Amino acid sequence: MRDRGLRALDQVAVRAVGVAAAREVTDVVGPRHFLHAGPPLALDELPGPMRGAVIGALVFEREARSPDDAQRLLDAGEVTLSCNHETGGAGAMAGVVSPSMPVLIAAGDDGGRAFSPLNEGLGRALRFGASGPDVLARLEWMRDVAAPILNGALEAVEGIDVTALQAEGLRRGDECHNRNVASTAALIALLAPSIARVAPTSEDAAGVLEYMAGNPHFFLTFSLASCKVVADATHRGGTPGLVTAICSNGVRVGLRVSGLDGWVTAPAPVGRAKLFDGFTIDDACPMMGDSFITETIGLGAFALSASPAIGSFIGTTPEEARAIVEQMRSICHATSSRFLIPAEGFRGTPMGIDVTLASQAGIAPLVNNGLAHRQPGVGQVGAGVSRLPLGLFAEAAGDLAASSGEPDR
Repeated sequence: MRDRGLRALDQVAVRAVGVAAAREVTDVVGPRHFLHAGPPLALDELPGPMRGAVIGALVFEREARSPDDAQRLLDAGEVTLSCNHETGGAGAMAGVVSPSMPVLIAAGDDGGRAFSPLNEGLGRALRFGASGPDVLARLEWMRDVAAPILNGALEAVEGIDVTALQAEGLRRGDECHNRNVASTAALIALLAPSIARVAPTSEDAAGVLEYMAGNPHFFLTFSLASCKVVADATHRGGTPGLVTAICSNGVRVGLRVSGLDGWVTAPAPVGRAKLFDGFTIDDACPMMGDSFITETIGLGAFALSASPAIGSFIGTTPEEARAIVEQMRSICHATSSRFLIPAEGFRGTPMGIDVTLASQAGIAPLVNNGLAHRQPGVGQVGAGVSRLPLGLFAEAAGDLAASSGEPDR
């Protein structure tokens, strides 16, 4: 594989090396300056769950005395927001990161680094816009107890090869985006002895292990940080037209494309959803999160046929999953040599989404997505596999052709 960008996509290996407060990893966060998922977003555009997450972060950081006080700060324009992706990070759903929140640090063998906030767990969570006392208490425990123990455990084992865990996850039925059950279990097995050794008390060790074991999405943090390292290396590789980030903020969905500056954006769709009992499509906020970075390197919906069990969560059948992966091959440049699908005779997943191929074929990528309630504080209402707006890829292909002086075919 001679192409530098595709080579990076297929070969950069990533290790999880530590956990630290966000302010120790990026100097962008600071007092009333937080990060968020998706392309740039103004304060007056914040959708309900994003607004709820920022309010919770203000109270968590003691920048506000109460949610009402936090709302006043927001309405007065006294909060600054920046994109995770533009600071080397990726966060699930709202993806809000404040200075003292713990983030996982990932390092590539090419020298690249990225981070992702620790996944809070199921139920009411800041990433879905919840900000009640229970949510803040969990974040405080994660900051004060879990983060130092996890950092010590990662240092004790000299880091964890996340790329290898992702490859193994596909062999065990994960797609490493919306399903991380097997990968989380493998991570626990690797870290449990060190957690037991470095924790100040056995009760603290038990608490961290219960937190990990009770959260089947715990590995998602590791997957996002790893994918971000690989995708950034691909972007630096310089191959024109490769998609190196897909993200959404509940208002706009954005693409980052190698060879282009900035973001190509379109209105965020709600997408195709399988809703939890008691909710309707009108309850769902449009697509939100940075976790579609998994699709950019050949995981998530691009590995759907490796994960038949996910169908009950996102509303697909095994036959449809195979058809989706096959269709995604038609808009990609290559096949992964490390992310292999057992149900396809260990054929590699499609990788290297090309905006021109997608535009010419009239086929936009599909992504796996979770859905938050439109109103802050409610939480997740469903999940799905959704088609991105084709116009994004047509616009990016046109911009790329214009920048190169070639006609847009």
